[in-house]
Amino acid sequence: MEKFNIDEILKIWGGRESWKVEYKESREKLSRDIWETVSSFANTEGGVILLGYKKVKNKYIPVGVKNPSQILDDFTSNLSQKFNFCPVVQAFIIQDQGKDVIVIEVKEAMPYQKPIYIKDAGPLKGGFKRVGATDIRLSDEDIHRFYIERSGAPDAQILKGTGLKDIDISSLDVFRRLRELHEPGASELHYNDEELLRAYNLISPGTGELTCAGVLLFGKEKVVRRYFPAFRVDVIRIKGIKWGKEQDPFLSRDFYGNLLNIRPLILDFIERFFAIPFRADKRGDRINDSPDLKMMRETLTNLLMHQNYFHTSPSQVRIYNNRIEFYNPGHSLKDPAKFSMPGSALRNPLIASVFYDIGWAETKGTGLKTALEELEREGYPQPEFINDVAYDTFTVIIPYPSDIVTKSTGDQVSDQVSDHVGMMDVVAKILAYCETPKSLKEIMEFLGFRHKTYFRRKILGPLIKAGLIERTIPDKPRSRFQKYVTVKKTRWNGG
Repeated sequence: MEKFNIDEILKIWGGRESWKVEYKESREKLSRDIWETVSSFANTEGGVILLGYKKVKNKYIPVGVKNPSQILDDFTSNLSQKFNFCPVVQAFIIQDQGKDVIVIEVKEAMPYQKPIYIKDAGPLKGGFKRVGATDIRLSDEDIHRFYIERSGAPDAQILKGTGLKDIDISSLDVFRRLRELHEPGASELHYNDEELLRAYNLISPGTGELTCAGVLLFGKEKVVRRYFPAFRVDVIRIKGIKWGKEQDPFLSRDFYGNLLNIRPLILDFIERFFAIPFRADKRGDRINDSPDLKMMRETLTNLLMHQNYFHTSPSQVRIYNNRIEFYNPGHSLKDPAKFSMPGSALRNPLIASVFYDIGWAETKGTGLKTALEELEREGYPQPEFINDVAYDTFTVIIPYPSDIVTKSTGDQVSDQVSDHVGMMDVVAKILAYCETPKSLKEIMEFLGFRHKTYFRRKILGPLIKAGLIERTIPDKPRSRFQKYVTVKKTRWNGG
């Protein structure tokens, strides 16, 4: 209905409610259930809400609204804050039989936006669908269908105006290397760029436009930022155990770009805080490392694979003195109580398919289950899961092993824990500072160290031995021109 004509509406619907029309009195203020009707129309096929009508017998007659401009302003000003996605509406004041009434047309939401629900209530209590002339709460099956079963899964939506020109070719090369390591001889290795994207449903066969997954996985950074302006991953070092002002800008970083590029960069940055001698498998992931580090890696993979890329807030990795937190826009579709069981509930099946084929995720959803079992077997503290369905967020809290010591000694952190946290920051700072070559003097001055022998023996030497720092003149360790540089890890080579 492009242009409203009240006579046309009444002629078609005869002053009665239907699956496309809802009448509400709202004479002095908005009725409380108006948001339920907006949700139901947005989740179904759209519809019209008419304010200023009263039911008499079996028909609705106009009684008008007393302050239509104020009521219309209340509606429009609250609309964007009320829902997980702001529904598309047209609303204005007209007259019916000399009475001021308000007409609101609610457009059907795009498939990737459904379910539209009242944010404070969450999808189960705040999501509705239109059945006949009634607003009905969404069932578990409805929500599952919206997220999973529709061909228009969030990451399968076509992004208008995109094409092969927007693909970062180097990211396709990274994929091919990882794919060959995971499954030598895979048929996709012989495809050209367009055939490869088609094989994973990342490009439209008709128009040649990219899907959301195509851009998120392989898009150029500027293209990712154009279509997903809120998407980034913030890694934040917080010196303490509470969120506050004690953030270290030097040890914090924001990551932008496609998933193939940023996942290894984020992993390398996080692992600097938990530096141990580096060994890698064929995909570049560490082997023989600690269970908590494996849990962090699995959590980051899930964050990138399952997040809601249309959410308005970025992802965050918060590194505290006693724990690391992964904050994900997009609540978990799988009940955290069932994380110890195999199986996944996929929000982004196309992204997941690519992650599976390069070995970044387990096809049967067993990666998290395995990580949890190893934590328990080795006596590490178990992570905490906070699944906030109402605000569509998910947080994983992974305590450090030293957190057990902290709790056993009361509120005061032991010297051992304090030393561990201090060294954690020192190592991370060196690895960040030496991304460009630095002399021994420059490094010590930057960190505020004075004793050269101690620094060489206790800090720099172990980092070189661990393969995290290397000399620029390796055959002349004592050269006065010697500098030190962070070893850049490529995630598709062995280490």
